[in-house]
Amino acid sequence: MKLPFENYSYCIDTNALVDLWRRVYPVDVFPSLWKNIEGLIESGKLIAPREVLNELEQIDDDLSKWARKHRTMFVPPDQDQLDQVKDILRQYPTLIEANKTIPDADPFVIALGKTEPAVVVTNERIAGLGGRPRIPNVV
Repeated sequence: MKLPFENYSYCIDTNALVDLWRRVYPVDVFPSLWKNIEGLIESGKLIAPREVLNELEQIDDDLSKWARKHRTMFVPPDQDQLDQVKDILRQYPTLIEANKTIPDADPFVIALGKTEPAVVVTNERIAGLGGRPRIPNVV
């Protein structure tokens, strides 16, 4: 049986993967869900920019090990994506925190979602007036 979500491609943000893995649907409790997620990865329907992997690797845990095992989902940026990132940061210069010392995948998630095209999956919420823009403010 073909599931409705199989008709789309998805570009997932770091926070969505972290929340799925650690809080909402842990792999030890929901193994069949993670098998479906892995099926989406194998079919090329679930992707993320390489920068998401870089963020996940900041902590050496089971999720980062899982991510390395599924390295094919992490797409290196091409020129179209880099051009999109430049445009995004030109329009939303505060999307990335100025003093942040760890990788920030947000503009790359947005760019990959636009160039593929793919539905962007994030747990971020729209920032209010005067707040630093978040992924939902940009997509």
